Amino acid sequence: MKKIYSLFMGLAIIAGIASCSEDEEQFTLDTNQSRKLNLSPQSGSFVVTSDNRDQLAERFNWDAITLDLPVAMTYTVQVDSITGDYSKPYVLAQSSGVDAAINYSQLNDAALALGGENGTSLAFKARVIATTNDPTVKAIASDDISLTITPYVGYPFNPLYLVGAATAPGWDNGSGNDKTNPALFIDLEDNNVYRYTGYFNADEFKVLSSLGNWQPQYGGRNGKVGVNDGNGSDPDNLVAPAAGYYDFVIDITGVTNTSEGESSVTITPNTTAATAATYTSIGLLGDAFPDNGFGGPDINLIQSTFDPHQWSIRNLVVGSGDIKFRANDAWDTSWGDDTSSYIGQGSNNGDPNIPASAGTYNVFFNDLDGRFIFIPVEE
Repeated sequence: MKKIYSLFMGLAIIAGIASCSEDEEQFTLDTNQSRKLNLSPQSGSFVVTSDNRDQLAERFNWDAITLDLPVAMTYTVQVDSITGDYSKPYVLAQSSGVDAAINYSQLNDAALALGGENGTSLAFKARVIATTNDPTVKAIASDDISLTITPYVGYPFNPLYLVGAATAPGWDNGSGNDKTNPALFIDLEDNNVYRYTGYFNADEFKVLSSLGNWQPQYGGRNGKVGVNDGNGSDPDNLVAPAAGYYDFVIDITGVTNTSEGESSVTITPNTTAATAATYTSIGLLGDAFPDNGFGGPDINLIQSTFDPHQWSIRNLVVGSGDIKFRANDAWDTSWGDDTSSYIGQGSNNGDPNIPASAGTYNVFFNDLDGRFIFIPVEE
């Protein structure tokens, strides 16, 4: 059985005519005599997921308030941050009756509007206020109740992967069990821009958005980027002119089957990779891994046999907490970034921790530029 909040309006009798004289009639309220907020339970916790968004989360209830004169009452359920003063509350529901059914999606919207983050629980407070269409009658508010909401946004990025003879997997689109296609790294300032600094064979390649499928696929078209999402023609192959390290950047802004939009694509020789350090191991550690913590042992990523600067680990279970990358099982060289739980770029030592979001991920890391991406594993 769903738990039910009863928002009994334990209220002082504060309604009245603001400018009335001593002999004018005062409005009085018919309300419960306890003048106390009764909750069962005293607080509630709600975790929003992709599966329960349309389900009933809670039914809020309160006692009716009546005035001496027959005027309609409107009841408004407001939510605010735990330290807020309701000066800019989120309106969760309005009703002329004595209850309001609230689904998880409504709670999710409230939490995100008030500063909540995907997958992170946060405390809020809520109340009910009673008002009339008579501006001289003051609003009447209940005491606060406490809510804890963990909102759900879903994964906010669209990963892209390399495929083709110029890249590690060749023309294997990842349909097999051994998915070796490297993920591109998403730009921190513009999520339509993808970057990859690494080794390429002197050959051709393309970019895929769904492993195991050939569409959507990105390539060249009219000097920009073209796409076939299954309803158009394939774009041209991209080309690495000679074997070596390149900075590959693809911007897919505005790309459709019929338009190249404001897209662009470049592949430029990289001049620093040849002298970059090569590490024996790259590992993850932190309190998001309770059995490891920041004291280790490290959870080691797998080094690419095609490019020793590319590292990955698949089906990694991550808890909530902080994590970091480090080299050679020591703190001499480490990377972190608190920009996002999923993407970032460390600059080596002294970086902030990565605020992990609990889940199972495929993780990709590039020690040439410190970029990383956590991609949820699809079940």
